[in-house]
Amino acid sequence: MHTLYYRPEGAWVGDVMPCYHDGTFYMYYQCDHRIPKPFPNGEPFGWSLARSKDMVNFEDFGEVLKKGAKNTHEECLYAGCVIWGNGCFRAFYTGQCGAYKKSEVPGEIIMMATSTDGIHWKKHPELSLMAPTGYEKHFYRDPHVFFNGEFQKWMMVVPCRRDHGPINRRGVMVYLTSDDLEHWTFAGELWAPNMYHMLQMPDLFKIGDWWYMFFSEYCDERKTRYRMAKSIHGPWLAPADDCLDARCFYAARTIAVGDKRYIYGWNPTRTDNSDLGMWIWGGSAVMQEIYQRPDGTLGVKLPEMFDERFIASASKVEDFELSRVDGSDERVIVTDTGTFYRVDMTITFGEGVQSFGIKMYENSQLDLGYAYQFKPGRNTVEFDKLPNMKWFILMNRGMSRPVSLEAGKPYRITVIVDDDLSVVYVNGVAMNARMCEKPGKELKVYVNTGTLKVENIIFYNGLNKD
Repeated sequence: MHTLYYRPEGAWVGDVMPCYHDGTFYMYYQCDHRIPKPFPNGEPFGWSLARSKDMVNFEDFGEVLKKGAKNTHEECLYAGCVIWGNGCFRAFYTGQCGAYKKSEVPGEIIMMATSTDGIHWKKHPELSLMAPTGYEKHFYRDPHVFFNGEFQKWMMVVPCRRDHGPINRRGVMVYLTSDDLEHWTFAGELWAPNMYHMLQMPDLFKIGDWWYMFFSEYCDERKTRYRMAKSIHGPWLAPADDCLDARCFYAARTIAVGDKRYIYGWNPTRTDNSDLGMWIWGGSAVMQEIYQRPDGTLGVKLPEMFDERFIASASKVEDFELSRVDGSDERVIVTDTGTFYRVDMTITFGEGVQSFGIKMYENSQLDLGYAYQFKPGRNTVEFDKLPNMKWFILMNRGMSRPVSLEAGKPYRITVIVDDDLSVVYVNGVAMNARMCEKPGKELKVYVNTGTLKVENIIFYNGLNKD
């Protein structure tokens, strides 16, 4: 089990629907028990709830928004959202029935439920919504609801597919408006990019002058992406880096807490728990903090609420320098890390450095471990298992992130390892990863061809949950 990144005992986290109300985080999620196999080949699910005051200590209530009977519109509850509106909690969820996709009955519809405590729910099937005319009736899911101050109306954003156009690129984002959160009027399309099969798990919010639209796609690199616009009607511009993380952070949704905005996604698992296995649906919940850069693009960092939880376990590691102009130099900085830790360090690399990195679960005798590799020539950080032989030993497609790397400039890097899950942060860039083996216990830093200064190293080997 994980220490920081939530996963229920004996099950896995799918799409997260976060809600924050009256000082409490309500993390609704799809709980996959993988009986007999992972989604979509296991038993259907409703929505489970893990509630927390600090996103460290959780009380799990199990399935609170119940699935319905087989061969009904609530056979499986796909994603949606929960808000506090007009005096109660309101869930907007997707009712899904695979059997209907072989008939004229819509396979997916938007449904609604209300609750006074966020735990016990009353469903309102009479308020259900189907895809409007002109859109495929079997793809209408993952509603996102918020109050739009510019319209002075409630707004529901729903991904769906046009019933015409390129067969694999019909995904669009439509929206509906309401005055009472119960009766909705179709208002048109927000975005039709002609790029993706579906724009899953939408999120729409405004910071300053910029609107941001988040979505997840499963037909390109299976990542959560975002667009930005000065108007809610677009045009929706793609920043140079339109992701906040890599392949291992999917179906991400945000919530605002005061002046901060947090984003929740899930880090997937692999078939047969093997580094060569394919990614499968469901894993562990990961929360990160979003911030706006001066140019309007978004960065991501470790939530400040987590920082104080590490302080008691901090220890300083002596500064050092690595150097070799015609090969590799490396140093073990912790010989026995355990399976949960955080390390912060400031790294400055010299001219001509080919790559440098941080190795986790390293075994120097076997010369084997996992690494976040920084490559200045490519301006990327990549995750891999090293040495990568014979052929490759890690299925790591999509496991890289762009990051600007300049010689002589110091970079503050944070790495968290939580059992088989890891996250790196640098310069507003994050990358989640999954490690299916533990070859060793060492934490190591290395450089290839050049010099590397490593300073102000702080190692945290625990998390204060009190």
